[in-house]
Amino acid sequence: MENTFKPETILGYVPNILRAFPVTMEILLLSLIISLILGAFVTVAGIGKNKWLREIANGYIAFMRGIPTLVLIFLIYLGLPQLAKGLGIDLSEISKSAFIIACLSLSTSANMAEMMRSSYLAVDQGQKEAAYSVGMKEFTAFYRIVFPQALGIAIPAFGNNVIMLFKETSLAFAIGVIDLMGKARAISSASYGANRLEVYIATGLIYWVVCILLEYLSKITEKLYTKGRKKATS
Repeated sequence: MENTFKPETILGYVPNILRAFPVTMEILLLSLIISLILGAFVTVAGIGKNKWLREIANGYIAFMRGIPTLVLIFLIYLGLPQLAKGLGIDLSEISKSAFIIACLSLSTSANMAEMMRSSYLAVDQGQKEAAYSVGMKEFTAFYRIVFPQALGIAIPAFGNNVIMLFKETSLAFAIGVIDLMGKARAISSASYGANRLEVYIATGLIYWVVCILLEYLSKITEKLYTKGRKKATS
């Protein structure tokens, strides 16, 4: 079959591809929430006083940031069911989306942990000492002094992590999840690849537009938070 590039058809594929957008957003939001929770635990371990926990946290971050996410997906999707089967556990009923969410959560949690750690350390530690000197408890000092400043520092990095996570959801199609990329591949396969280029350009445009919106939202959030902090301290 002869493939003839037809740019006028590109936008026509967008509505069909967008039917899978809810699946992509579900993967994104659940992975984001879980990665933040995991990242918080890793951060606490990494900045704590226990040497062994620090080493474990640093090793976890190094491993998760060093292994390609696609490789992690195949290791968990193919390897975990076999390992569980050897232990008498059947994971065949678990959805493919659940595996993707688990993999993306693990991979992204390392970046979230680094973001939290660097934001925490960026706050002048002298402010904590000043809070202790006026009788504040450790948790109160963290909640009222350190956390608001660290949060403001973390917003740009958080926005970047969300954008990276959104783009990595496209790896879900590798194990058959019908997300945006999975839908694009299905549309292309239905015509035996005759419209492959047009379909993937349309898909790329969708990812591009969403990333622009996420970046804009991140900047607006940072601006509003900074403005609110200035009013609160003035």
